[in-house]
Amino acid sequence: MADTSHNGAIYTISASKTFANVPLPISAFPKDTDPFDVPNTDIADMEIGTNGDDISWDVINPIEASLAIIPATDDHEILQTICNANRAEKGSPSARDKITLVRILPNGETTTMKGRMTSGPATTSLASSGKIKTPVYMFKWYKVFRTPALLIETGF
Repeated sequence: MADTSHNGAIYTISASKTFANVPLPISAFPKDTDPFDVPNTDIADMEIGTNGDDISWDVINPIEASLAIIPATDDHEILQTICNANRAEKGSPSARDKITLVRILPNGETTTMKGRMTSGPATTSLASSGKIKTPVYMFKWYKVFRTPALLIETGF
């Protein structure tokens, strides 16, 4: 039987300049939105020529992902610090951090992603529910390396 639980997932994030590549743990995941989402990425395209011939080619795209975090936590401060350091403004250039995010799921699957943070909230937003709104940070990855979980039978 497949176990699809992600309870107990371990994430670490490192930023090349802002936190000197020190991996910092991230675990304060919200329930009101998907904590980590990777939408489909276009990997190829195709068209049909005027005489009906198929023409296809590979497409290289960054892999987009979003990471939502519970507001007002240490994890929120870590991500907000990275976001603020990488937001350029007049007289203050971006840190241009290279981000590494490592995820280890309870079943042993490991994914390492390398890229940049591309967006995040400039400050805390308020939700109509009366709570602080869940901040969502966006990333684009140029390299993703996934090691599948080991299939280990235990107990029988």
